[in-house]
Amino acid sequence: MSILNFGSLRKMVAPPDLAIDLGTANTRLFARGRGLIVDEPSLIKLEPHTHAVEAFGLTAAKLASVDPQSFFFSPLHAGVVTDVDAAGALLRAFLNRFRHLGFMPQRALACIPTALAEVEREALLEAAERAGLTEVATVPKPLAAAIGAGLDVSSAYAQLIVEVGAGITEAAVVRSGELLETCTLRVACGDLHRAVSQNVASRYGVLLFPREAERLTQEIGIANQTDANREFITTGTDLLSGRSVCLSVTSYDVLFAAESVVELIVDKLAAFVEMLPPELACEVIEGGIYLTGGGALIKGLPERLSLATQLDLTIAYDPMRAVIRGAQEMLQVSEKTGVWAH
Repeated sequence: MSILNFGSLRKMVAPPDLAIDLGTANTRLFARGRGLIVDEPSLIKLEPHTHAVEAFGLTAAKLASVDPQSFFFSPLHAGVVTDVDAAGALLRAFLNRFRHLGFMPQRALACIPTALAEVEREALLEAAERAGLTEVATVPKPLAAAIGAGLDVSSAYAQLIVEVGAGITEAAVVRSGELLETCTLRVACGDLHRAVSQNVASRYGVLLFPREAERLTQEIGIANQTDANREFITTGTDLLSGRSVCLSVTSYDVLFAAESVVELIVDKLAAFVEMLPPELACEVIEGGIYLTGGGALIKGLPERLSLATQLDLTIAYDPMRAVIRGAQEMLQVSEKTGVWAH
């Protein structure tokens, strides 16, 4: 067998490398040579006695919308793995779809928040191990988001990336491939949705179905609107009767509930920008904010961030997938950069 043929055969049978963005709301997996193989909710339903996976991902989300009485949950909270067994089962379930086709990844590049405690990082690594991965390298989410947003992170000029995800908000100043300053707030879009759901439950006695609070928040937004009494139809479970009901909520119901959460996010990021060292602040002011994550799609939030920081703001293309796009690019150079040595 020639060297060329042996190399080709080795490439065919070698396990593809994997990039992981295991988020509070969504899990995204990219496999070298296969593309984006998973982009689904980080939702799982376990059999109560055996803890076997009954449903996960999109299937679990669809079941949750018609069977709200059953228990569906995400094994992550505020960007952190809170249930190692369930997180491992979720990753394993996603990967098992492809293993019968010969897809058996062993090495993975996982994106993690910058402020993870060691025990939280170990929880993610253990979950990956339980999913069948033997080697996992970790990279900061803001760095992956910056790459996915199209920034030249190797530039000697400081750039500010802000990622407002489902469970965590992060900001980072990137220069020459390094994160020079970072800021982490474990308050994000998921807290907005919970605040809306709690307000509706308190005011109308109805628990919104999963994803309804998210839909309302995206449709109504968080900006001050002159038509605060505009009505929107939604669905949920009556807390007294337990029956599924339709109800009408107003724009004000969302605006009122969201404001305290929005203030936390905006004030934290404004304080972070204000405290930047002068030499970095000058460069950041010129470049402005590059915004990624689901928060970029909430009406009024980008404008609030720009106003509070007094910086121009650019929303990344397809902001919800910026992290996995960046991880995909990092995967391509992982061997050259020696990431596996760490």
